[in-house]
Amino acid sequence: MGSTSELKVGGTVIWYDAGVLDSMEPRLFEPDWLRDKGSLRGSAQGRNEAYFLHYLGRDMVLRHFRRGGLFGKLNRDRYICTDIGKGRAMREFMLLAWMRRQSLPVPRPIAARHCPSGLFYRADLITERVPEARPLAEVLQERALPERNWTAIGSVIRQLHGLGVHHADLNCRNILLDACEQAWLIDFDKCERREPNGWMMRNLARLRRSFEKEKQRQKRFNWAADDWSALLSGYMMGGEPQERPH
Repeated sequence: MGSTSELKVGGTVIWYDAGVLDSMEPRLFEPDWLRDKGSLRGSAQGRNEAYFLHYLGRDMVLRHFRRGGLFGKLNRDRYICTDIGKGRAMREFMLLAWMRRQSLPVPRPIAARHCPSGLFYRADLITERVPEARPLAEVLQERALPERNWTAIGSVIRQLHGLGVHHADLNCRNILLDACEQAWLIDFDKCERREPNGWMMRNLARLRRSFEKEKQRQKRFNWAADDWSALLSGYMMGGEPQERPH
């Protein structure tokens, strides 16, 4: 990954990967501008709205940070002002950059924007789109996975935990499988590095609940107890955690 550069436009601060962007176009964060240029390729709904774009020969994902839950209905996308480096987008940008240096399979961060306004700020993040990758939850609606895939997924999660990275929302939609069936981890909003302890098991418990929830929700969902056992086997190969997950 190239070095991180900074651009200031008024009170707005943008960090970007100079190895991808020779110069930063501030309007890259604006869906209307992208649409006018023909760079907007689609969108996905969710708590953090995502836009898919093609720019300078690369497929990217633009996410605008939004609040969830009841509070999000009153205040959709404003956060109490903090130091720039502690802003939601900037923290995720730097965490992704660090994880890639550790060879973790996570998206490459392209740019992050911190837009202060009075006592609040808004945030946006652009990452490189993982080529030909789909959420694990969608893949499982179509077909079952062999044991080797589940073992590999568990190994990637163990690699993440071994580096002390707590994923705040580890679920079967934040794990992607690409065309080569490589597992990728995405959506590191509110994630952080921690000393290893009980949060590792809670991460895994959250992941299992997401499989169980999808199993109940979908008419067809190819996930079973044996698949979870294979995932745990891959996880345990990285070393014995403090307690065995259930």
